[in-house]
Amino acid sequence: MKLNISYVTVLIAVIMIPSAFADTVSTDIDSVIYDIEYTGNNVVLKSANADLDFISLIFETEVTGSEGDVSITLQRDFFDAKIGYFDDDFFILSDGDEIEFEEAKDDTSRTLSFSLSTGTEEIEIIGTILANNSFLIEQEQQAKNSAAQAQADAEAAAQAQANIAVQAQADAEAVAQAQADADVKNAEEEKLEKLMNSCGDGTVFENGECVLSNMEKNANNVNYGPLIYSVVIAMMIGIFIILILWGIGKKSHKTLSEDGS
Repeated sequence: MKLNISYVTVLIAVIMIPSAFADTVSTDIDSVIYDIEYTGNNVVLKSANADLDFISLIFETEVTGSEGDVSITLQRDFFDAKIGYFDDDFFILSDGDEIEFEEAKDDTSRTLSFSLSTGTEEIEIIGTILANNSFLIEQEQQAKNSAAQAQADAEAAAQAQANIAVQAQADAEAVAQAQADADVKNAEEEKLEKLMNSCGDGTVFENGECVLSNMEKNANNVNYGPLIYSVVIAMMIGIFIILILWGIGKKSHKTLSEDGS
């Protein structure tokens, strides 16, 4: 009789002790299947879905007793909570309310253990890196991209400013050279004008010196021989005519004298 009572007591104790079991639940992220290990005591994880916008895993749950316990093991290369190179805390929501949990971790995995009340339908675990997706990494990359773009913009602005300065220098040098050329030209023109004004009448300035003008050259090249010859002949003819007239007059005077005698 005592044996039967002991047997019944043990049987009742076994029935009353919640049963714990190990299982896995899978989720599909970008066509890759990930298995998540967990141990449930009156808790079954019926499904798991990833929310890449919030970097979280959402589990559909079923609590078979008045209260249940569950431990979920997350591989670090799949799901983790980190800021930079340091571990950060996960957040766990049970039907939207944050709950407390215990954690055990090593270099490859992190195990989260917590209790769920009866009627719990969903739990959500929020981290920072999920299947190589991370808003922190995206923010860091965006910050790097923004810094790189700002650096590129600054370099482009500096180069544009340098180009403007170079162009301004070139324009200033061109203006200065044009002014220098104009000054040289004006000086040459003034010098030429002075030299031209220094030439006397009948001369012009050519090839750096004063020379006779074409009119003066033509005047100097006139042949006076025929003119002189004509003048001499005219004078001889005049003298000859005078002599003839003188002879005629003398003869007439002689004749008149003889007639008077």
